Amino acid sequence: MKYGTNKYLGFLIDADNTIFDFQRAEREAFMKTCESLPSSEPASALYDKFTHINKNLWKVMEKKKISIEQLKTERFSILVRLLGIKADAGKLSETFLRELSKKTYMLPHAVEVLDFLSRRAMICLGTNGISIVQRGRISRAGIDIFFHDIIVSEEIGVSKPDPMFFARAAETLHLSPHEILCVGDSPSADIEGAHRAGFHTCWYIGTPCIYPADKIQPDYIISDLRELRDFAHEVS
Repeated sequence: MKYGTNKYLGFLIDADNTIFDFQRAEREAFMKTCESLPSSEPASALYDKFTHINKNLWKVMEKKKISIEQLKTERFSILVRLLGIKADAGKLSETFLRELSKKTYMLPHAVEVLDFLSRRAMICLGTNGISIVQRGRISRAGIDIFFHDIIVSEEIGVSKPDPMFFARAAETLHLSPHEILCVGDSPSADIEGAHRAGFHTCWYIGTPCIYPADKIQPDYIISDLRELRDFAHEVS
């Protein structure tokens, strides 16, 4: 990691598990969705199965082996087959996305930090999420005012860690990659992707865990979003 703290003119910030409490939102949305499932298994067990399937499919999507459109339904198709039940995966997906778009749980200090940074730098929100979900939550949370631009992978046809995603952020902020700090929770999508695109990187870890040794190491690691204030220039 770098010694000392650089100051940046721009920030590319991830959404899920960086600004939004995605685990809480996902769990609640799934519990509402699975009310219609004809399964005798406890809802908590169904959720565990779903999250395992979902995480694996997102990794497959990052490698460009499936599209985000396929992912939406496939995760429920796999779950239904695993449970050996009859259910419409397409309708389950629609319900899940609708419910998820309503959840606006923010991580500690997210709003105050976004407000602070927006007064001192250009901020771009960059997410691999699904448009209806991310746009819905961002609007309901009222945080869109803090961002110069919002980049959603589904809308531009490119997902992190593809360098083109990060190039789009630099272009929309009118800054060079070295003037932007990329902040996110994913070692593969956020840190490795941004590093390869020439950005400095900051891994946000809200709960204790060790950064994978086999991944490109981040320039900075923070456990409290308020630490991001140290990377912004002072107001003149």
